[in-house]
Amino acid sequence: MARQGLRIILLALLAGIGPVLTACASDDPKGDAGGRIDIYRTSDMDRTSNRAHAPSLWEFSDLVAEALVADLTQIDRIVRKPTRAVLEMGDLDNRTNTPTADFEAVQSRIRGKLLTSRLVRDHFMIVEDAARVDRQADRVVGEHQGTNLYDPEDTYLLMGNFYESGRGNTRRYYFEFSLVHLASREIVDNWHYDLAQD
Repeated sequence: MARQGLRIILLALLAGIGPVLTACASDDPKGDAGGRIDIYRTSDMDRTSNRAHAPSLWEFSDLVAEALVADLTQIDRIVRKPTRAVLEMGDLDNRTNTPTADFEAVQSRIRGKLLTSRLVRDHFMIVEDAARVDRQADRVVGEHQGTNLYDPEDTYLLMGNFYESGRGNTRRYYFEFSLVHLASREIVDNWHYDLAQD
């Protein structure tokens, strides 16, 4: 009889706790977002700015990175090489009202995505800017002979060009990244993005 009573009490407790646990598990976490927003959401500041909207720049970097991962490993001269080619970030030609730092962020974001691709890294050695590395080498080891330079025949630059035209409150942008063979200056591939904003 005591065992039957204990069983009834335990069942009653579990029945009471179950909905509480379910409610706790289904509630979204509470707390202050600290001003964080989705990086792809257009903010009020984007809407009132005369610069390229940040979400559009992030979308552009995603598109270029995806295209690069797909395209870089299909270029015959790269695939047939017995050793990896060198990929370096080239300069950015910014002819827009948007700060160059925004496009540098786009370029770094693209490089970061390339570095996570095993396919790309099988065919390319992605290197840091020589002048930047030399400054660090000077700081760490003192005077040195400079960073190794790579054979121009094996080196490719990812260069960016960004243009803007305006008519009244409407801004039109053309963004492109080009893969340039250093020795020949040949544009081996090109990825572009058009954007219009009111």
